[in-house]
Amino acid sequence: MSKKNRNKNRALTAPHDDASRKAPRVLFIVGDADLGYTEGKILRLAQRVKTDGFNVRVLTHDEETLKNAKDLMLDARRLTIESPGVTVAERLRCTDEMIRETADLTIPGSDLLLWKVLAMDDFLSSLQLFGALPACSLDEAEAIVVPIICVDNNTRNTCGLYVWAVSEARRKGIPVIGLEVSPLGNKNTLSHLPADHYAVKGRWSQKVLTREGLAEPSQVSILPWEESYCLWAGRDDYTEAYLQHEAKARELLNLPTDAFTVLIPHHVAFLWEARQILAALAKTQLPLHVVIRVEASTSRRQFPEREIVLQSYGKEINALPHVVIDERVGIGLLLQLADLIVAPFAGTATERAILCHKPTIICQALGQEGWQADSLYWEPQPEKIPALICEWMKEGRLTRRRLAQVIQAAIDRVARAAA
Repeated sequence: MSKKNRNKNRALTAPHDDASRKAPRVLFIVGDADLGYTEGKILRLAQRVKTDGFNVRVLTHDEETLKNAKDLMLDARRLTIESPGVTVAERLRCTDEMIRETADLTIPGSDLLLWKVLAMDDFLSSLQLFGALPACSLDEAEAIVVPIICVDNNTRNTCGLYVWAVSEARRKGIPVIGLEVSPLGNKNTLSHLPADHYAVKGRWSQKVLTREGLAEPSQVSILPWEESYCLWAGRDDYTEAYLQHEAKARELLNLPTDAFTVLIPHHVAFLWEARQILAALAKTQLPLHVVIRVEASTSRRQFPEREIVLQSYGKEINALPHVVIDERVGIGLLLQLADLIVAPFAGTATERAILCHKPTIICQALGQEGWQADSLYWEPQPEKIPALICEWMKEGRLTRRRLAQVIQAAIDRVARAAA
């Protein structure tokens, strides 16, 4: 059953809402190291941003990245990152000058001199890129997306491309979105290029950036599961299926892309729990979209499970803004689509939710209590669910932003500052 949502939801992709508005140009900077680390999936993230209404161009130094981008029907351009050359004498003279200029600088929090860490390795090696400036301009871009340089994505030409792109963007006042590919948290924070906003894979990375003083909390957004997946190594069948079928699933369920969605995996043995969960969700006073997952093949006496839900929870369903009783979309897709799972029992959905780091509450009368994993909490008392949800929202556990939203917000900030 679907009831018209009483709270109007803004569409995610503002560029699509105004036909007269030109789609903002976003440059996606991708080096060979990041293509290899993600097994090509980073380009599918660029493809998602394009689908969300942006004019996306991929800039790369790498022939394979160029080919893969064009295979995905992305506008792409290959830039040359080559140095005209530096003599041995010039390299030694530059290194000597660097040591003299930084002789009294120490690593924060220690007595270790900066030049002892950088001069004979990172600085000296970086001179191999001296003068390697691409013949390209960023003038047409309204934002750029650049992977954060870390341990696993710092090949010479990749670093040259990223440093040039960020430097040009800074010079021209173009907002920079730093994208986590290689995991944050290692000691090489000096290599992280400055960005106006960071899009990361999880709460750990968010805390690293704020703890190290690289960003304010408001400058860091956590990507949803499926977009973080595009930045991981390896592949997962569940997530691959979701990326392929998300749009169709949302159409079937009448769920906008920015709808905060709660999934309730239903079971006929836990009718009391399901009723209490629905009542508790209504007390949050939030514009929730609730999906109750039932099985078409399940029945008790002459009643199919869908009918049992309708007859048992009519009052509770009517108290919520938007409820869908679904038996068409698979549970594996539903749990990835949901922002929060509230289940009356532990089973397939909750076990998979742990692997997906989906915030999950299991509410079962006389059941367990407390954390089972970083994202899964047992709460036997349904009246505590509203406070738990509010607490998680304050902690940022339920906050995920699509990369397209992050980019649009950065562009809007620049526009407001210029007004």
